[in-house]
Amino acid sequence: MKTIPLDPSLEALLRDYEHYCCAVAGLATSTCALRLWRARLFLADLSTRGPVVLSQLSAPVVVGYLTEAEASSPGGPLASLASAVRCFLRFLHVRGYLPLPLDQSVPRVAHPATDPPPKYLTPAQLDQLLGATDRQGAEGRRDYAILLCLARLGMRAGEVAHLCLGDVNWPQSCLQLPHTKGQRTGLLPLPQPVGAALVAYLRRERPRTALPQLFVSADEPPRAMTSNSVSKVVKRALARAGLWAPSQGAHLLRHTLATHLVQKGASLKAVADLLRHRQLQTTGIYAKVNQPMLAEVAQPWPEVGS
Repeated sequence: MKTIPLDPSLEALLRDYEHYCCAVAGLATSTCALRLWRARLFLADLSTRGPVVLSQLSAPVVVGYLTEAEASSPGGPLASLASAVRCFLRFLHVRGYLPLPLDQSVPRVAHPATDPPPKYLTPAQLDQLLGATDRQGAEGRRDYAILLCLARLGMRAGEVAHLCLGDVNWPQSCLQLPHTKGQRTGLLPLPQPVGAALVAYLRRERPRTALPQLFVSADEPPRAMTSNSVSKVVKRALARAGLWAPSQGAHLLRHTLATHLVQKGASLKAVADLLRHRQLQTTGIYAKVNQPMLAEVAQPWPEVGS
């Protein structure tokens, strides 16, 4: 993204905002970069009208900016833009640059109610997937342990890739996740099957290496795994099991775990806590796969007399 030069005072403001996004809000690096770029565009637009006096910024100006941005790129990511502007305005108010919380003036962008249900495997398909993994073959114990971390703990691909040897608390039977989404530390229980799979991998298969990461490649020299390589483990497992799935990555197993829990009667709040969602509305998509609940609220189809 090409840098848009601004007044030195505004450049200093953006440096403060970058620190706020990364260190205070705990946003991912890519999200911080996007939020910073959106804020720069917003300030650049204000600068075209004269010197920027933030204390005089008003709700009509903010809404007008969003309206013009939507008109200039119809069908664009208006929801993403509005969210970024809202975050920037919240920062300005918290830091004292704005006397009023103008972030509340940014309208919410409605999302279509036609989002499809999450992709997932049935319990039988999940058993088939795990059963098809050859734990005696090359990288078999590693791949099996990775699949269990995804399917039984609901971990993200990046969380599995960044998991280090010191993150496994064997006495307390739990995993510490220092690299979760949003840069927040997470804590997960370590069920016996997952722990046993990790022990089998560490004792019999993991190469001797000084790398701190738990899961490494079998290459010479060994390399730490990436999110992409973790997803490839799932893709290969699906192929071995002869299963076709509309989603081939690691998130398929995270969705599968959440879906099975909801279908067994777990509350959305409990699932949100397990998946480490910041907002409950993120977990709301799993209401679409709660078939017993949907059957209870469904209205009978009216009969039409002949």
